[in-house]
Amino acid sequence: MLRCVEEDALHVLEEVRGKYDTQELLCGAFLPKPLMSSDQRLQLQFVGKYPPKMTNKVQYYGFRAEYKFLKNFGITSGVQQGDECSFIYNSSERISGLFHSPNFPGYYLENVVCNYYFYGYDERVVLRFTYFDVEGIGTCDHQTASDYVEFSNFMTTDRKYSRRCGKLPDFEVRSDKLFFPVTFYSNDRFVANGFRALYTFESTISESSGANMDLKDDNVSMQSYVGNGSPNLIIHYIILVTVTVALLCNNINK
Repeated sequence: MLRCVEEDALHVLEEVRGKYDTQELLCGAFLPKPLMSSDQRLQLQFVGKYPPKMTNKVQYYGFRAEYKFLKNFGITSGVQQGDECSFIYNSSERISGLFHSPNFPGYYLENVVCNYYFYGYDERVVLRFTYFDVEGIGTCDHQTASDYVEFSNFMTTDRKYSRRCGKLPDFEVRSDKLFFPVTFYSNDRFVANGFRALYTFESTISESSGANMDLKDDNVSMQSYVGNGSPNLIIHYIILVTVTVALLCNNINK
């Protein structure tokens, strides 16, 4: 960001306490990752310096971008529940697939809570994280001002699974029951690129019929709870901007 201050650059502006502040500066001959607004508004401002400088006798030609108004937070897998960042993955519809944080591989949003609910008919789910970079340290909680990902076999906190944050190598998480929620939390401090994971529903050895009926009843009950959602939802139109041509900048060789 600092190297773009004295050069031609595209300013990404977000409203903070009633006024727009520069949240990110883009410059150089490269394609930035997707940009997503934190609410219904996003402002971009291109600032060109005069007279334009020449780098290796080459003058750059600005940028071109595509924009979309989205309600799904950039998450295209699963079945979204209303307009919330809440998605259901059911083994009866798909046995494996991909899920990720909002706007991945771009920066995820501030102050967002995203729920990913996995339902197996007679399978348990296996999650294999192939990329993980979530701002946070230590115990990954509110005391350390951390963003984090949380796992559970219930709708409430499950002590078996520790929260995950920071930049981590590939890892795997397995459910114990047919219902397995994953929750992603972010605060208003810092953001990162988030996570990407593969999910696979794997069959388990059948237990007694009575135990299986209890698990399936619990699964149906949980799915009904999630599916009902919350009434009077506020619709959030998320703006996604993908820059597709290099930005004006004169320090490409710096």
